[in-house]
Amino acid sequence: SESNDICRAFNKLDEAFDRYGHAKSLPSLNEIIQIAKQQNSGPCIGIDCGSAPGGWTKYLLEKTHCDEVYAIDPGKMDTSVTSSDNVYHLQMTAQNAIPNLRVILSRREAKVAIWVSDMCVQEVGKQVDIFMLAVKEQLIKSGTAFVLTIKCNVGHARERFDEMTNAEAARLIEQVDVSG
Repeated sequence: SESNDICRAFNKLDEAFDRYGHAKSLPSLNEIIQIAKQQNSGPCIGIDCGSAPGGWTKYLLEKTHCDEVYAIDPGKMDTSVTSSDNVYHLQMTAQNAIPNLRVILSRREAKVAIWVSDMCVQEVGKQVDIFMLAVKEQLIKSGTAFVLTIKCNVGHARERFDEMTNAEAARLIEQVDVSG
């Protein structure tokens, strides 16, 4: 059922941040959000690309205490998530949503504190391409936390998939300051 899907996705993101916190001596997710709020007079924003049915959006809303969460997905969101006054569903692709987000956020001096993306894409590099577009459009700046799942719906041998994933991780490291 959709509510179970939301719960599983919620738990997947929770586990990712739990592992991140234990693996690195970096600020916790809540510390990142608090720093973003202190450095910015506008609202603190969470972005969820590939958001349907809403598990990661729910996580951002409940666990990060972002002022607003923008859920981006052409699919339908679970009403238990979209019924919140702080969730805005942009029912379109992430590539189409980025220019809209830039306008929305620039008018309000908002800061994207966290960007998560679990989009269902056919090409491994598409996830990173969308993220890099958001960087280019200045939605993602220094201090923005991010989680990207790199996956592919077209079959590949494990070794080939690992090669492609490593190449995308290297591209991120090369082009974005991911030092924390």
